[in-house]
Amino acid sequence: MNQYLARIVCTFILVLTYYQSVHAGANNFTAKQIRSGDNLLNILRQQGFSIREREKVLASDLGLRRLFLTLDTRYLVRRDKNEVELRVFDSQTSDAFRILKKNGVIQAAPYKPQFKTTVLRVDGKVHGSILGSILPKVNSNWVATRFTDAYVFDIKSAKELRRGAPFWFTVEKKYESGLFVKYGEILQTSLEIDGDIVRKKFVRSKDGGVFFNDQDLQEKRAFYSPVNYIKIASTFQPNRLHPITRKRVPHLGVDFELPIGDPVLAARKGQVVRYGNNHAAGNFIVLRHSNGIESSYNHLYKIDRRIREGLMVNAGDKIAEVGCTGYCTRAHLHFALKIKGRMVDPLKYIKPYPQNMHQLLASQVASN
Repeated sequence: MNQYLARIVCTFILVLTYYQSVHAGANNFTAKQIRSGDNLLNILRQQGFSIREREKVLASDLGLRRLFLTLDTRYLVRRDKNEVELRVFDSQTSDAFRILKKNGVIQAAPYKPQFKTTVLRVDGKVHGSILGSILPKVNSNWVATRFTDAYVFDIKSAKELRRGAPFWFTVEKKYESGLFVKYGEILQTSLEIDGDIVRKKFVRSKDGGVFFNDQDLQEKRAFYSPVNYIKIASTFQPNRLHPITRKRVPHLGVDFELPIGDPVLAARKGQVVRYGNNHAAGNFIVLRHSNGIESSYNHLYKIDRRIREGLMVNAGDKIAEVGCTGYCTRAHLHFALKIKGRMVDPLKYIKPYPQNMHQLLASQVASN
């Protein structure tokens, strides 16, 4: 009997030791914050990867060359004898990569993180700009700019945001191996605009998602969003300082910041009148709509092979992919509208959602 009990105890200890070892190995990471000026090459160098090893990592997957890192994102590091493992996460997409150096052998490939997601609520009042009001509460440009994205179609002028106007929002926080990695999507928002409380919720779709409330469906704007996910990098600015030339050059359109390869959609039914490539716009398409209105799509990665002069396209048709050709610092779609020969602010004429989400949003409103 004593021998039997002793055998059970030994087995239990072995199992417990094995579990603790595996559990520790899976969670033996430290989180490192992205610092100003960091890119993947810098991070690999800091973690002891040689020039040759760094080049091998970058050659492993095209996505590693396109990895976008921001100061509010962490990466994970694990060290064990002759082994170093890094897990890096794109700040704007769900892309993640596992990089392993073991006994001098390099492996790097995409992987699907097992995120644990919590939701944080933030309350505040507007003092100055919205960005300046949010950043002291959540030190994340991603979170602050996503909040402004929610209201980019609603705020006509800065005068509508009164000092002391209340706001609140909920935002995802994503953890890997028990460590905070990055903020996710803002889920709900509330902001007082010109004395009225305007609330938005993030509605996901298969290819993206938008901030929405019931009133958005009633907008009479003639154009749909030309992208599935509205992330604004730059608005219509007649007196903007150009990021490359550093000269005062009007920015006569709106920039949607998206990863290379994301679909570009026709904002309204129209006819292809021009397409091609030039030094400033890169790959571009121009559509002509009723009443002689023209819409332009610049910096494209790829133009759909069926595009030709005279082709008629419908609202929501995919016509190209987001890129960074021509004068460009980061992948984005520059979308512009010309009415009666004059460039106008597109945000005053497009709906805050793409055509392919119209039915989904309408069904949500009907069910409320």
